[in-house]
Amino acid sequence: MSTATHRRSGGPSHPGEALVRHTVPAPVFSALARARGGATAVNLLRGGQLSKRTLMLRALRQAAGGRPEESVAEAAYRGLVELNRRDRTAWRDIMLRPYLDEGLTRALTALESGLPTDLRWLEQLTSPPGPEPWHRVHLACDGNGFELRLADRGPFREIHGHPLAEPLTAEQVQEWTRALRAAWTVLVRRHPWHAEAIAAGLTTLVPLLPNPDGTEVSSAARRAFGAVAASLPADPVLLALTLVHEFLHVQLGALLDLLPLHGGHTDARYHAPWRPDPRPVGALLQGTYAHLGVTDFWRTECASGAGGARARREHRVWREHTDAAVDTLLGSGELLPAGRQFVTELRGAVRRRPVPAGVLRNRADLVPDLRRLGLRDGDTVLVHSALSTVGPVAKGADTVVDALLEVVGPNGTLVVYTPAPDDPPASRRPAAPPQHPEETPSRMPVPAKDTAPSFGVGVLAEAVRTRPAALRSAHPHSSFTALGAQAEYLTSGHFPDCALGEESPLGRLEKLHARVLLMGVGFDVCTAFHLAEYRIPGRGRRRHSDVVPSFAEVGAGYEATGAVRSGRIGHADCRLFDLGDAVAFAVGRLADGLARD
Repeated sequence: MSTATHRRSGGPSHPGEALVRHTVPAPVFSALARARGGATAVNLLRGGQLSKRTLMLRALRQAAGGRPEESVAEAAYRGLVELNRRDRTAWRDIMLRPYLDEGLTRALTALESGLPTDLRWLEQLTSPPGPEPWHRVHLACDGNGFELRLADRGPFREIHGHPLAEPLTAEQVQEWTRALRAAWTVLVRRHPWHAEAIAAGLTTLVPLLPNPDGTEVSSAARRAFGAVAASLPADPVLLALTLVHEFLHVQLGALLDLLPLHGGHTDARYHAPWRPDPRPVGALLQGTYAHLGVTDFWRTECASGAGGARARREHRVWREHTDAAVDTLLGSGELLPAGRQFVTELRGAVRRRPVPAGVLRNRADLVPDLRRLGLRDGDTVLVHSALSTVGPVAKGADTVVDALLEVVGPNGTLVVYTPAPDDPPASRRPAAPPQHPEETPSRMPVPAKDTAPSFGVGVLAEAVRTRPAALRSAHPHSSFTALGAQAEYLTSGHFPDCALGEESPLGRLEKLHARVLLMGVGFDVCTAFHLAEYRIPGRGRRRHSDVVPSFAEVGAGYEATGAVRSGRIGHADCRLFDLGDAVAFAVGRLADGLARD
């Protein structure tokens, strides 16, 4: 059964509406399993939480009927209905308060057991707003930011299972603020895909006390969507890691509210490599998913050159632990079909993201490799990359960007593909006829450092995007970012109805006789081949699965002509070729394939 059809009845999007049905589309499901869900997945999960909590409020109102608590429950429900009609934004803010789920669960459990329950906390939901009791911290880096509440007081926070810190002093608030801002910088600059998800869904951090021996603790709770809890570590890298780890717990919990991945409770227990006590299958799944984030975090720290020996050691340990736990889950017999698919995707993410190896490289090491491959002064080059394949690089992606810019020189241009998080696969978009500049107002490029992160294209593309001089085309989904002499020409006039066609940056790259560099990646990610698709009559009415041969097969055929230069940059196997020549070859192969289909 395709994940695109996995669905579960949810509640109304606000009190008084009919029930709606929540669906987890296959691409979102797959991205979530690989810890790459981003804002798209978080927004979907948030919608499920709104429905869940609305249903719980309805159930509470019904359960309180004829009991002393009825008046409070009825007033809260009616107040929220009215608030939703008057100010939907304020209603959403109340409904998504992290601990509303836990409070409603406790109240429902008591009422259904015939026990009295204190609902005075519920009255505060619709009371006139007063000063917020929690501190707000604004986090910003390179144009990416969000606000986070420091929840140092309030009910139900004990569900995190660790001693809570006392209400924070002004000095402690400043200490947390400095630490969180430093951690946010780490995430934005080296882990943009995790930063995007956290900014979209994390609203609250509960300060905890460290363990008696001084070691840090952290927690996420199934019934506290949007919140994590942590003690304050001294190292901003560890705080960034904590946010990644715990927010993945939050995302999986919300997914399980929409789509069960394993069967009901059993007495079976399984070994978790990171714990001494055997765990039920649900707990093992949670731990494995969160440790995918840990593995991914340290792998990227290795690739960036920022983590040193610690990052390599931590990556090796957590990759082995996570891989072993995946095998245990798949052999448990307790996963439902959707769960097996989820864990299989998870396993692929662990195994396809290799351990960076070798000595630390710098720009002086990379420049000769690029020149030996054939990149020249004055070149305009479109780069697709997997930075981890290069091996450890001092200062990571920024050093690789510096090396590329040194080789192409001041007359050259470096270009990367920077699609938006909600960008559908380019090959499934219709090949609409392009608009002409005289028919459509000009779409000027924008300073790329002030735009949203790209999605699914790696850290090198993000390093280019965040450069102060970079320009990004204004297409809402399929943008390109460029640095160098031809940046403005390449990124201007990118119209919404021509994502990857003649009037896109790909068409202009062809006019400039640009080259394509595949650094540690295959032809399957070669964006230039989409320009060929636009040139095939009827292509826009066909699905990607109809295309024969695939991009990888087209690339293999093109490489067999001898037109591709191959070599290594660091440890990465690389290919360099002319974009226009490759597109012309692809047009013939794709057209022949469609004719035979």
